[in-house]
This record gives sequence, structure tokens and C-alpha cells, in this order.
Amino acid sequence: MHKHRLNLLIVLLLAGIHGFAQNHGVDQAFGLLGSRADISGLARYRTDSTAIDANYTMRVKQIGIVYSIRKDLISWRGGSVCIGSPMMLGISFTNRYRSIDFDGTKNDTIQGKKGGHLAFEIPLVADFNIGLHSASDDSRRSLGLYVGGGYQYSYTKVYTSVGKVPFDSFDPVFRAGLRMGKSWETRWSLGFNMRGVSGGNRTYSIHWLKEL
Repeated sequence: MHKHRLNLLIVLLLAGIHGFAQNHGVDQAFGLLGSRADISGLARYRTDSTAIDANYTMRVKQIGIVYSIRKDLISWRGGSVCIGSPMMLGISFTNRYRSIDFDGTKNDTIQGKKGGHLAFEIPLVADFNIGLHSASDDSRRSLGLYVGGGYQYSYTKVYTSVGKVPFDSFDPVFRAGLRMGKSWETRWSLGFNMRGVSGGNRTYSIHWLKEL
């Protein structure tokens, strides 16, 4: 029930943002994202009679749809500085699981846990753009570069030997990419992100976006 409510809330939020962007001259894009992270952590299971600590490592992969909004703050002939939010809604998958579980008396090695769960990302980033920089750019440039960073909230759950546990964080994100296409109809971008996750883990992602 809570999962369906969360999905509905996210869809309504995206619809509201899309309507606002259309009315305020904000650049929009839509596309796909894929990411990968090798993570580690501690999951705990407690009851009145049982206590298990699972020190785990696993790989988390995500795939999802991206809706991006972007607005130039400063622009000049050769580029711009903008802020934006490429939001993602998708699914995470976990594999390559291994944990050492301690129940108070002995250690057990557990392997092979897999599963999938809802995932979403809500970033706020600022980019420095050189060359082609917006959907409304009418300079006939066909190539642009951007580099930037910001912060991002991400959420999903991962499967461990003691059950599902939240994997969410608010972390810095660094990004860079290319924008291509002489006209609005053919403009798209390819970007690469690196997100720092709590506990020293890192998430690497790639996304493809088409200007709307």
C-alpha cells in the first residue's frame, strides 16, 4: 500500500513540474539512466531471542527513466551557467551478495541473495556549459560540453541475509557530458555521473536524454 502511494506521489510530482516548466521557459528532457555501485554495510536483525549482525558486500544496479529540467542563470555567446534537476524513477537489482553473519556465538558465510526494488533519485545540480547549451539555442552549433555538480537524494532497498534494508543517502554528485544536434528535433545529450554514497561507496551512472 505504501509503495503504491509513493509511486503515485512521484508521478504527480513529475506532472506538476512538467506543467510548471512548460509555462516558465524551462528546458526539459526525457531519457534513460543506468547505474552500478559496489557497496558494503552492516544489517541487523533483532528479536527478543535472536540477534544477528550481517556484514555484507553486494553490487547494486539501477535502470530507470529520467525527466530533467534545466534553466540558464547566466548565458553568453559561447555558453552558460545553469541549474537543473535530472530526476530518475526506476528499479534497482542486487547481486554478487556475500555476508558474514554473527549470531552471538558463531560466524556464517551467506552468498547469493538477489532482489529488486523501487528506486528514485532527486538531484539539484549546477552546470558550466560550453558551446551548445540549451534547447532554445539558435546559433546552429551542433556540439556542446558541460561539467558540474551538486547534491542528490537517492532511495532504494537492498536484499540482505536478514531481510530488506533501506539504501538511501544525500550525497555530492559530479557530472559531465555532451550535448549534440543542430535543431531542437535532433538535440540529445549523453552524460556521466559519479555519486559519493555514505560509507565511502561510489555509484557510477550513464544517461541518455532527448530534449523535449
